[in-house]
Amino acid sequence: MKHLTSFLLLLLVLSFSISAVPVKKTTHKSKTKPKPCTEGTSFRDCVACGSAVRESFRDLNVLKNRDDAATDPEEVTVADIRKKANDSGHFDPSQQVVVTGYVASLDKGGFQESCNCGRSDLRDIHINIVARESEQNDKTKFVVVEITPRWQKKFGMDDSDYNAMLDDVKTQIRHKWVKFEGWMLRDIAHLTESKTTASSGTPVCTGKKDEPKPCIWRATPWEVHPVTKYTVVAGP
Repeated sequence: MKHLTSFLLLLLVLSFSISAVPVKKTTHKSKTKPKPCTEGTSFRDCVACGSAVRESFRDLNVLKNRDDAATDPEEVTVADIRKKANDSGHFDPSQQVVVTGYVASLDKGGFQESCNCGRSDLRDIHINIVARESEQNDKTKFVVVEITPRWQKKFGMDDSDYNAMLDDVKTQIRHKWVKFEGWMLRDIAHLTESKTTASSGTPVCTGKKDEPKPCIWRATPWEVHPVTKYTVVAGP
């Protein structure tokens, strides 16, 4: 009986001790909302800053979403743009350029990118150009130029069916020499995927599902973005 009484007293003390331990409340951090965008103009209810939260990417998105045409572009070459020595201090995002290149390929733009407010109905057209026709299969030579949704509209393209629109543009310009006019832009999102800025030993992308990331699929983070005019020409 004495042992039973002692055991019951021990249980009672333990129960009080457990109940006295404070219970930590689980708090859920709310997602940071982007600040109001005061730069650029909206396109189909997507502000120029897009859906990015980080200041550097908001600024980058405003540049990508420019409405103004390149009315006084200076001529540059594909070789100039992709030259490693020109990655820093040579080009400027305020620079208007005209560049003639051979269109090696066209790809779908990034899906639900922050510059397009993470929306699936707004998507860039991604064009890879090279200096010579013989370079068309060498991704380390690709210079990227992009047609944004707002410029797709200005060019009279119908983006209600993105795949059909992309096919139409491919028919117009793929494997042809094209003169592109637009704005220079250094896309910092692709530093690890560009030949001029990637770490030594980074492999070239093969397109296989199990390939290592990052891999190189372009020559440089500098690109023409947005393209504000393009014309098929006879040659360079």
